Amino acid sequence: MATIHPALTHTSFTPAFPQIQKIAVLTDFSPGAENALRYAATVARSYGAGIVLAHAYLPPSCASAAPELAMVVETLNTCRENLQESLLNATREPWLKDIHCTTAVCAGGPADLLRELTDVDLVVVGTSGARGFQKALLGSTAETVFRTSSKPVLTVGPHCVVAENDIPTIGTILCAVDLPPGSPDVIPYALSLAGRYNAPLLLLHVLEEPGVLLALEQACARAETFEELRKLMPHNAAYEVRTRYVVDFGNADSAILNEAHMHDAKLIVVGAHRSRVPALTSRFPGGTAYSVAATAECPVLTIPRANGLALGVTDVTESQQCRE
Repeated sequence: MATIHPALTHTSFTPAFPQIQKIAVLTDFSPGAENALRYAATVARSYGAGIVLAHAYLPPSCASAAPELAMVVETLNTCRENLQESLLNATREPWLKDIHCTTAVCAGGPADLLRELTDVDLVVVGTSGARGFQKALLGSTAETVFRTSSKPVLTVGPHCVVAENDIPTIGTILCAVDLPPGSPDVIPYALSLAGRYNAPLLLLHVLEEPGVLLALEQACARAETFEELRKLMPHNAAYEVRTRYVVDFGNADSAILNEAHMHDAKLIVVGAHRSRVPALTSRFPGGTAYSVAATAECPVLTIPRANGLALGVTDVTESQQCRE
């Protein structure tokens, strides 16, 4: 059972989220990829950013015998041109008309495509939410992307359904943090987004499920965790974000999803560890980040651990009692 800190904290801060000038949207032309593009459009409008719609394809392997070589080259060129045209058609959607859009096609896998998109500030990708045996067979492009990308990745899962004429919005933001290492990486992003969208922020830490623990010991553990969460908040302030601290016991995946559902979160922010072996990353259990992204009812923003920012917070006042 989760406990919410009994006071709503108004956190003032100076935004430290990097300027988003270009957003890469990786697409496979599926309905899920279109949902991802719609969310990318929402962020692009807010930041005045452009979008590059990108696709990676694996060219067929073939022997380069002289008689057939010209035909092979022609076939590959035609394939690339068709993909380019499909991407251009996707950028002509009415809800993208006020956003500067470009396209990119790459022969290779997602990691190859990411290496070409070095000048983007945010990567957006959809996922089918494949799990278990299906994931072992097919891998997960989304997980490969956010575990190999040096940029923040916004993953739009299969449960983030956007109606045809609907415009996605950013409301309550849930930020899941580790204690002690890694946490500062995600908090500046969550704070800055919450400030930009005037959204409430829930700062969540999940403790391991205790064995036999007395109520007093459990209360002490929660109190200590609340204090640690408060210490994570930066100093030197500029504007306010409504922040609540939440502590839960149990499985991190379940706790994050439950809290997000309970508070109707519109965005989840978590950290992601980068992998040096993307093929293995995409086929075997990948931890909390992928599990949450695959089943969440809202998009999940994963922040690479190396992307920590220095951000300060002051002028913290407590007001407006919060429900236990």
